Amino acid sequence: MRLFFSAVLAALPCAPLHADIAMETAQLAPGSLLVMQDDQGHVVSHLARGEVEGLYRFDLYDGATGDALYAGRYYTDARGEVLLSVSAQGNVTRFEPYSCARTLGECEYEIIHADGSRELRLRETRQTDTGLAWKEWGREGIIATGGTTLDEIGAPRESWHRDLRSGDRARAHRISLALK
Repeated sequence: MRLFFSAVLAALPCAPLHADIAMETAQLAPGSLLVMQDDQGHVVSHLARGEVEGLYRFDLYDGATGDALYAGRYYTDARGEVLLSVSAQGNVTRFEPYSCARTLGECEYEIIHADGSRELRLRETRQTDTGLAWKEWGREGIIATGGTTLDEIGAPRESWHRDLRSGDRARAHRISLALK
């Protein structure tokens, strides 16, 4: 589950090189594929499935080949804000109003876990020369920091984050982006 959540966060909290920090989600037509690799060599593929009831669906696969294992899916709005994720086991996590990954300045949201528990979060995002940097607070204070460099449509090139509670650090870089 941690891998699934990290994969979603690594790919989505980002900003394009133009003035708006939204990802141009509609540019990722069904069949488009974004492949990211973390600093441990683990590969996660994000396969665009198209629009479903006004949201954009992406399936996650653990690996980059045709036999990669299904790892879940997530749904974004047209700006790339995550609203819902579903693990391979069917556990649903909702983000209300959305994940705040594409919103400049302060943005408050709530994570509603599969068991019904809720976590209130505050994210502060600022634009950088090549993408953006963010900090996130929970009930106990600041819990994470991160950043992402982006391409012209707002898709991630590289991202990093640090969990300030555990001290864990992670980096990911794009291996490929194939648009349909």
